[in-house]
Amino acid sequence: MAEKQKKSIFSNYLVNAIFIILIGVLMIALSFGIGGEGIVDVLKMIDITDIILVIFIVLLWQFVIGLILVVLTRISHPKYKVIDGYINVLVAALFHGITPSASGGQIAQFYVFKKQKVDTGDAGSILWIEFIIYQITLTFISAFFIIIRFNDFYSNYSSLFLFVILGFIINGSVIAFLIALAKFKKLHDWIKNKGVYIGVKLHVVKDPEKAIQNIEVQLERFRNEVGNFKDHKGKIVLAFFMNILRLLIYYSVPFFVFVAMGQDVDLGILIDCIAMGSFVAITSSMIPIPGASGGTEMIFVLMFGNLFGQTVASAGMLLWRFVTYYLVMAIGAVLFLYIKLKKVKE
Repeated sequence: MAEKQKKSIFSNYLVNAIFIILIGVLMIALSFGIGGEGIVDVLKMIDITDIILVIFIVLLWQFVIGLILVVLTRISHPKYKVIDGYINVLVAALFHGITPSASGGQIAQFYVFKKQKVDTGDAGSILWIEFIIYQITLTFISAFFIIIRFNDFYSNYSSLFLFVILGFIINGSVIAFLIALAKFKKLHDWIKNKGVYIGVKLHVVKDPEKAIQNIEVQLERFRNEVGNFKDHKGKIVLAFFMNILRLLIYYSVPFFVFVAMGQDVDLGILIDCIAMGSFVAITSSMIPIPGASGGTEMIFVLMFGNLFGQTVASAGMLLWRFVTYYLVMAIGAVLFLYIKLKKVKE
């Protein structure tokens, strides 16, 4: 049974990977179909030195995520290595990218943590708190850019404004729910009783008694894991500011992509690019297909089209998507194979 389940999971990942590749090919075909020679001309202007800089920035973005994981892991495992944190997040990036709503990333991180001799219970605590801090930071950054760019964004991107606000509300609701879950026992009771009852009515829950038992275990574990970090507020605050740095680096990548393509940009437009980058991220987070493929590319072109024109934005999208998504996943795949082969040798 376990072997069949593994084959089923592998098949799902393979199907998702093929789907992502097909969407990528489709988006390239559509981009060249719309932009034609104009996109080719823009891509010909790419400076190899600037491309190396863009790749460095993308790897730096992933490195900062790895450092965040190291900071949180060293609370329970003081000797956890920086290189281990970097490998962990790069492998996670692969499974974030090939699963719907990035649902497979944390499962992969559990697997990598196990290989790195991190206890399963500690791994659960680390990943929960990392997720909570990330959601808080994402909501904070999104709110900041919505406020400072509200008038300009509402005037020039009215068709996308609703989706950005909706994405902000959804992400804000997630963090509000998690905080409430950590603080209020009554919410636990409501989920155990009313939540399961609703699930039965909707035919989502088949065995209510088993569901209640599982929920009790998970909720209690969640409360305990959050409680374990109350004595480490300094590291939590450090992780929060490191997440701000992480997001600012990621949101700035489009700026350096357009620089690499020889566009006439200055530091004055950097804030606009970071704001647009944050709006692309928060909007595409609502797309529940692997890598938000298809939707992310279209949103990028719509967002940056007003700044650089559709042809340049389409060319920028192709390069940006390659370095931030496909390249990172490829590196993650190599590292995952390395871990698997290392296991076989041992």
